[in-house]
Amino acid sequence: MSAKSNFKGKVTVIGGGLSLVVVALIASALTKAKFPIPDGPYSVGTLHLELSDSTRAGRTLQVDVYYPTSEQHNETAPYHPNPEILEEDLSALYGVPKMLIRKISRSKVPVKVLAEPKPDTAGLPLLLFSHGYNGSRFQNSFLLPQLASNGYVVVSVEHTGSSAGTLSATGVRGGITPFDSVTHNVSFSNREIIEWSDDQIFTLNALEQLWKSKSLPVDLSIDSSKIGVFGHSFGGATSANTLIRDSRFKAGINLDGFYFGEGHLKGFEQPFMELRADNKPAKEMTDKNLEEWKMSREEYHDFLFVEWNKRLTGLARGGYDSFVIKGANHMSFSDFSLMFPFGFITAPQREKHHEATFHLVRNFFDKHLKQQEGKPVPQYLNAIVQKN
Repeated sequence: MSAKSNFKGKVTVIGGGLSLVVVALIASALTKAKFPIPDGPYSVGTLHLELSDSTRAGRTLQVDVYYPTSEQHNETAPYHPNPEILEEDLSALYGVPKMLIRKISRSKVPVKVLAEPKPDTAGLPLLLFSHGYNGSRFQNSFLLPQLASNGYVVVSVEHTGSSAGTLSATGVRGGITPFDSVTHNVSFSNREIIEWSDDQIFTLNALEQLWKSKSLPVDLSIDSSKIGVFGHSFGGATSANTLIRDSRFKAGINLDGFYFGEGHLKGFEQPFMELRADNKPAKEMTDKNLEEWKMSREEYHDFLFVEWNKRLTGLARGGYDSFVIKGANHMSFSDFSLMFPFGFITAPQREKHHEATFHLVRNFFDKHLKQQEGKPVPQYLNAIVQKN
C-alpha cells in the first residue's frame, strides 16, 4: 500500500446530519465485506505455507496458495487468521479506531482450506502476487480466488517487516514500517525493492522444490514454463524489477505502483501491463490534497506524470499495455476500500473497479501464459476502462 492514500474521509455536516453520518459509519463497521463468489469453471481451494530462507538469516515468509479444486463447494474461510493483529497494525498506520475496522474479523472468503485440487496432467500456470507496502497477503481477496477459479495456481507472498497482521508459527509478529521510509528515502526504497524481489524469487524456488518432491499438503501440478508475477503498489513495482532478475517469470502486471528502484536502467522484454488510479492533474489539486501527498504541485506532477512514465518505458522495453480505471483511487486495487470506514463514500464504485481489474488481469495472463484470447471486458465496464 502507499502513503498516498487517505482513508480519513471527511464529511461536513450540520446539525442532525452528524447523527446520520455516525449511524452510517457504525453500520458500515458492523457489516461484513462481501467478496464475489468465484465465477470461473472451478471452486477454489487454499493452503498456507511458512517458508524460511536459510541464505538470508532464516528470513521467514507467510505464503497462501489458491488453486482450482475438483470439489464443488459452498464453504468459506476467515478473511484473515490474525484479525486482531491486522486491525491493530492498520489502526496504527492510518489512525482509524480499531472498532471501525472490525468487519475484517467478521468477513469470509469463498474458498475451502485444503480442498482436493483439480487434476491436470499438463500442469497449471502459476501467478505470484505481492501486496502493497504495509499491506497483507490477503489484501486482494476480491481478485486472487477469482483467478484461481479460472484455472490458475495463485501464490500470495507476505513480505515480513513491512506487512500488516503478520504472525509466524512461533508467535513472532512481522512488523510494519513507516511509509515515509519508502516514499522519501531513495536508498531505503532501493534496498526494499531488492529484498522484496528476493522474497519473490525465493518463494518460487521453494515452491518448485516442494511440488517436485510432492511435499505440499495437496498434490498440485504446476507448469513451470507458464509463470507470471504481479502486485499492488510497492508489490507491483517489485514485480517489474523481478522480471529483470528472473527469466522464469514470463509476464507481469503492476497495479498502481510507482516504479521504485533502479530497474528502469536495465529493463526487461517480457509482456507487461499496468493499471493506474484516476489521479487528478496537478492543476486540479487543492492545497489540502497536496498536503496529504506531502508534495508541492511541481513535485506531484513530476512524480505521477513525468518520472512514472520515464521509468515505465525504461523498464518495459518489450512494450506494455497501460490502462486508467476511471474514478479509481490507489486502494481501489485492493480490498481496503471494502474494509475501511467511509469506503462507500471514498470509493462508491469499488465493486466495478474490482470487476474491471479482474477482467483485465485475467485476460492479460490468459493471452501471455495460456496463449488464449481473453474474453472481452463486459460492456457495462467499458466506460471506466481507459487505455493510456
